[in-house]
Amino acid sequence: MDEELDLLLGTAINSLAKLEILLYLHQRPGAVTTSEKLAPTLRRPEEEIAAALEELSSLGLVDRFRVGTGRRVMYGTPEDEQSRRMLALLHEHYHRDPETRSALVRRILGQGEQPDGEQP
Repeated sequence: MDEELDLLLGTAINSLAKLEILLYLHQRPGAVTTSEKLAPTLRRPEEEIAAALEELSSLGLVDRFRVGTGRRVMYGTPEDEQSRRMLALLHEHYHRDPETRSALVRRILGQGEQPDGEQP
């Protein structure tokens, strides 16, 4: 696995929600969304998506925008070239083949959430 991607997985992507958000946004460059709109798409609770988006934006992997009077928060792909390159690398590895995808998911599950209470 690429050294940069390994570092990203070891520090920033510690949940499947974060992985799904990054893959979703990478496939929609220039698009912006809210946690409310993204939650049903990813079939996850809105609170989980909102928390993941906040963490990803604090790490520079997702851009955060305030619109209107500043109450509404939207998120989109980062403007930063290095962050976009990292998302492209993540996307490439995830979609390379089933074995690589499985390894990425196992890596994330090994350091974060477990599906249905399972242990790694």
